[in-house]
Amino acid sequence: MNRIRWLAVTMSVALSVFGARLYDLQVTRHAQFAVQSDNNYQKDAVIRALRGEIRTQDGLLLATNRLAVDLIYTGGPVNSFDKIRYLAGVTPEMLKDGLPIAPDFSKEKEVVLARNIKAENLPALYEFTALQPNLELRERVERIYPQGKLAAHLLGYTREADQSEVQEGYTLGDLVGASGLEYSLQKTLEGRNGVLRSEVTAAGRPQSDRVVDPGKKGSDLVLTIDSTLQRAAEKALQEALPEINAGRAKYNAPPEPLVRGAIIALDPRTGEVLAMASSPTFDPNWFSRTPSPDKKAKANALLSSSLDAVMQNRVVQPYDPGSVFKPSTTLAFVEKWGNRSVQCSPVYHFGGATWKNWAHYSLGTVDARLAIAFSCNPWYYDSAAQNPVAYSNVVSKRIEQLGFGSPTGLELVGEKSGNIPSEGQFSAKSERWYPGFSINMSIGQGDVQVTPAQLALVLNTIINDGRKREFTVLKSEGGKAVPRKPVQDVSGGSTSAFELVKEGMGLTTNNTTRYATAKHILGPNFFPIRTGGKTGTAENALSRRYSYSYTNAFYEGYGPLGSPTFEVVSFFQNGGEGSGPALNAAAKMFAARWCLKLDERHHALPGQTPCLGELSQMHARYGKEAQQEAQAKTATSGQ
Repeated sequence: MNRIRWLAVTMSVALSVFGARLYDLQVTRHAQFAVQSDNNYQKDAVIRALRGEIRTQDGLLLATNRLAVDLIYTGGPVNSFDKIRYLAGVTPEMLKDGLPIAPDFSKEKEVVLARNIKAENLPALYEFTALQPNLELRERVERIYPQGKLAAHLLGYTREADQSEVQEGYTLGDLVGASGLEYSLQKTLEGRNGVLRSEVTAAGRPQSDRVVDPGKKGSDLVLTIDSTLQRAAEKALQEALPEINAGRAKYNAPPEPLVRGAIIALDPRTGEVLAMASSPTFDPNWFSRTPSPDKKAKANALLSSSLDAVMQNRVVQPYDPGSVFKPSTTLAFVEKWGNRSVQCSPVYHFGGATWKNWAHYSLGTVDARLAIAFSCNPWYYDSAAQNPVAYSNVVSKRIEQLGFGSPTGLELVGEKSGNIPSEGQFSAKSERWYPGFSINMSIGQGDVQVTPAQLALVLNTIINDGRKREFTVLKSEGGKAVPRKPVQDVSGGSTSAFELVKEGMGLTTNNTTRYATAKHILGPNFFPIRTGGKTGTAENALSRRYSYSYTNAFYEGYGPLGSPTFEVVSFFQNGGEGSGPALNAAAKMFAARWCLKLDERHHALPGQTPCLGELSQMHARYGKEAQQEAQAKTATSGQ
C-alpha cells in the first residue's frame, strides 16, 4: 500500500512540474515565443532613405542619388555559382576592385560578390537568387554629382558608414558626409531608413513582402550659388595659370604645374554667397561611387601634399593677406586718430631699419584715401610707428569687430579663424612685442593670417557702413526658405571713416588717379561699371626665402559704386602680384555678373549693355527687403 502511495505522490509531483513548465511556456512566456516564432518566417530588410538633393538657386542639380544593387553572399552553400556570377555581370575590372573570385563556402561570413549590377540583368538574377537563400540582392543608395567638379569643395562628398558610425546608430551601407556641406548638414540630408518585412520559408526562401516603415527622404537643399557665376569663378582660376607662369618667368622661377587659389563672390546686400571655388579641385564622384570611376585620381587627391592639397578649400584657409588688409587698418586708424598725410617715399626709416615701398620712386603726398588707392606702404608704416603698442591693440580689436579672427558664418565645418596679432596677445604669452611687429601688421604682414572668406566679410561690413551680416550658402531647406542671418551694427556710431575708406577704394580704379593700382583693368575707360577695390601682394614663407615670384596675389572689389550689388575676392597662392592674375580674375567675375565680354587684355569690349539687374531674379526678389533695410538704417541713424 505504501508503494502505491509513494508512486502516486511521485506521479503527482512529476505532473505538477510538467504542468508548471507547460504553463510557463504557454502562458507566462507566450509573447516571447510568439516573437521567436514570427522570426522563424519573417525577415526584415532596410529600405534605404534617399539623401536630400542639392541644387543651385537657378535650378542646376549638383547632388542627387541613384539606387545601386549589389549581390551579397551571406554564408553557406551556393549552387551554380558560375552562372550566378555571369548573371551578375562580373567583369575583370570588378575583380581588380577587390571582389572575390569565389566566396569561401566553408565560412559563415558576408561577402560582396558584385557591385552595381546592370539593370537589364536584375530580373533574371532576382529570379535565380530566389532559390538561393544564401545570396541576397541588396539595394544601396549611391550619391551622384552630375556636374562633376563644379563647386566640389563646397559640396564635399559622401562615403559608406564605418563601424564606429554603425555603433552610433547608422546601418552598414548608409551614406555619411565626409566633407563640405555633405558633412556639415548630414542630419538635414540623411533622411531615415525604412523597414521591409519579408515572409520566408524554413529554408529561407521569400514568399511575400510588406513595407512596415517606408522611411523618410532627406531634406532637399537649394543653395544661394548662381551656376553662371560658379562656372565663371572656376574658369577664372584655371585660366590664371599662364599669367602666373609669365610672372614667374620674369624672375627666372620654374613654372607652376597647377593653380592654387580661391574665389568667393556674394551679394553684399544679403550676405548670400553666389560663387565659391577653390583650386586645385576634385570630382566628388571619385569617392561616392562604388567602385571608384577613377581610382588613381582618388588616391592622388587623398595623398596630395600640404602645398598641392586638392581636398583643401582655400576659401576658408588662412594666408598672409598683404595689402588687401589695408582698408581695415585704415579704417581703424582714422576712427581713432583721424586722417593724416605723409610723403610716400620709396623707403621709410624707423628704428635703424629700412622699410620699402613697392614703388622705387616717390608717389607724392598722400592721405588715407590715396594710401589705399596707391597702396602706399609708408603711410601705414608711419601710422603704426607713432605709437606701436597702442596701434596694435586698437587696430587689432577694431578689425576683429569688422570680421577678422573668427568664422564668417558659412555652413561649413572646419572654417579657420586665422590670426590677428597684437601687443596684448603677446603679453598674455609673456612674449615681447617689438615696434616692427606693428609696422608689419599695418600692411597685412608678419603674423597676420586671414582667409579669403574673412576678407569678403570685412569688405562687406565696410560696404554696408559697419553693418555686419554673417554669410550663408543656403537658400532653402526642405522647400522652406532659410531665414536671413541677423545684422550686427559695428559702426561705432559714425560712418565717416567707412565712407573715407570706400572713397579710397573707388580711387583704386579711377583713371584720373595717377598711381591707382587697378585702373589699368577696371578704370572707367576699360570697364563700363564703376567699381571699387584693393590689390594685394603678400610675402609669405616661400617669397621671403626665394623670390618675389612666390608672393600671394589678392584682389577684393565691389560694385557698382554707390549701390553695390556684387562683391568678389580672388586669391592665388604663390600667384605673383595682386594687380596681375588676381585683378584679372576679379574682372572676369564682374564681367560674368554684368553680362559683359572681355578682350585678351581683360578690358570690356565696347558697345555692350550691362545687365545690372537681369542676370537672375534674385536682385528683384530681394530688392524690396533691401530697401526696407536701408530705410530702417536711415531711421536709426537719424535718431
